[in-house]
Amino acid sequence: MSERFARGRSAEVFRIDDRKVMKLFFEDYPREYAEKEFRNTKIASDLGCTPMRVYEMVEKDGRCGFIMDYIDGVSQNDMPSKNPAYLLKGGKDLARCHVRVQSKQSPELEDIRTMCADLLKDETMSFLSEEEKRRAENYLLSLPEENTVLHLDFHTGNVLVDRTGNCFVIDWMTAARGNRAVEEAMMEFLFSEAELFPEAGKLQKAFFAAVRGYIGKQFFKEYQKLTPLSSDETDRYRLPALIIRRSWNIDFEKPYLTGTIRELIRKYGIL
Repeated sequence: MSERFARGRSAEVFRIDDRKVMKLFFEDYPREYAEKEFRNTKIASDLGCTPMRVYEMVEKDGRCGFIMDYIDGVSQNDMPSKNPAYLLKGGKDLARCHVRVQSKQSPELEDIRTMCADLLKDETMSFLSEEEKRRAENYLLSLPEENTVLHLDFHTGNVLVDRTGNCFVIDWMTAARGNRAVEEAMMEFLFSEAELFPEAGKLQKAFFAAVRGYIGKQFFKEYQKLTPLSSDETDRYRLPALIIRRSWNIDFEKPYLTGTIRELIRKYGIL
């Protein structure tokens, strides 16, 4: 195994050879989450949502992980430093990639409705009263069952661009199935309220926020051109998107998420 060449919040990636890498999760990372990402990535690969195949689960030095294909590409986050002109098309590329993923259907992925209903029991949802949880659960389970593939962490850091300009999606742990409006509600959050590089200074964050806003405008304009979706429909599916995000327990995002989730329960919750 070669030296580590990538590191994220939950795992490190090591090169094995020219074709394969090993994603190794940190010691305190739950094995069930690693297994879920392995299963989800296999489903996504079989559907053609990503060319990245997974091969087997592994254990090394008390850490679990899996073997997968090496994708020779650069994240969209890093593309502007290599080619500044990419900023003029990055959002459009992201939207087209997004539409390709959403064109796939899978009954095998976890149902977003029951996933979120279960999350209401999580400690991250303790800010809700029992009545609010009950109303939220009733609403979630009243939504129609749908099988559209949802990535739910679809951002420029999780999209790789290869040498020919093709885009590929990675990191499928959060994938589920449901109405595509859930994903669009999540995208609105990611392009406006999500935490931006916590280690960055004020000026850097201001710059990143401006770039994010610019890419977001490109993204939504292209997405609406390709597959229009009304703001009312997106709003109806905002609650499951924000429940998913709140379960990540990111301090910076807590005030916005807790307040907005409560507002949505008051608006849509069913007694």
